[in-house]
Amino acid sequence: MRAPGAAASRVRLTPRARGDQARAGRAARQAGPVIVLGAALGLWQGLSASGVLTPDEFPSMTSTVAALWHQAAGSALWAAVGDTLTAWAIGLFIGGVAAVAAGSVLGLNRLAYRSAIPVIEFFKTIPVVAILPIALLLFGPTLRMKYLLVAFAVFWPLVIQVIYGVRSVDPTALDTAAALQVRGLRRFVVVILPSAAPFVATGLRVAAAVGLIVDVVAELIGGGSGVGLQILTAENSGPTAFPVMYAYILVAGLLGVVLAGGFALAERRLLHWHESQRNSVAWTTS
Repeated sequence: MRAPGAAASRVRLTPRARGDQARAGRAARQAGPVIVLGAALGLWQGLSASGVLTPDEFPSMTSTVAALWHQAAGSALWAAVGDTLTAWAIGLFIGGVAAVAAGSVLGLNRLAYRSAIPVIEFFKTIPVVAILPIALLLFGPTLRMKYLLVAFAVFWPLVIQVIYGVRSVDPTALDTAAALQVRGLRRFVVVILPSAAPFVATGLRVAAAVGLIVDVVAELIGGGSGVGLQILTAENSGPTAFPVMYAYILVAGLLGVVLAGGFALAERRLLHWHESQRNSVAWTTS
């Protein structure tokens, strides 16, 4: 005797029903973050209204949003964002190019890898804040100081990802390239780089986030122009300027979210052919 649900489990959905089900699933996934964000903002405002959070320590959500709107109407916020993103972009470019070049060489040479990896692991553990005084002494609170610190910070996590990506190339692909007499730069571009691309993309996403954090910290502690300096200035202005301070903190967070989303989207578009991205798309649409 067949189980009652056996026939129902074999019922196939029509294309229209499957489309409706997929749209409902996407709507639920998109509504989840919005609901959580709304709940967090409501909790923030509720704690402020009930007196748990006092205005001289933590401004209310409405006053912070009002301060953010006021700052966005002027030029100071956009100038600060531009200064922060400029140093971040230059530092990420310098550190990224150096990491890809060094990581490729170390990944292709076993002796060089064994010789350099202890040094890389050592420098990777040094906090960027520890070398901030040296950078300030050499360059002062300038754009150069900021982008060099960003480049130093992004180099180490990215170079390790590049090394692992180059070393993880399928030996069969290398043997096939050798049999077809694909050598030198052509082998690197056609065989090694595509195989290492997912590792490089992951390293770039991590490096981009690290670089933004270091950039804001350099502005906050070192006095370089940007979002971090605006946070410091508002803090030193007293409790009445705390809404402005938290508004710039929100701006820093929004920058991180936008950059992370941009890198994730670029990774999906550029690596759509890779198995990891196909699996990701299949999981999100299921």
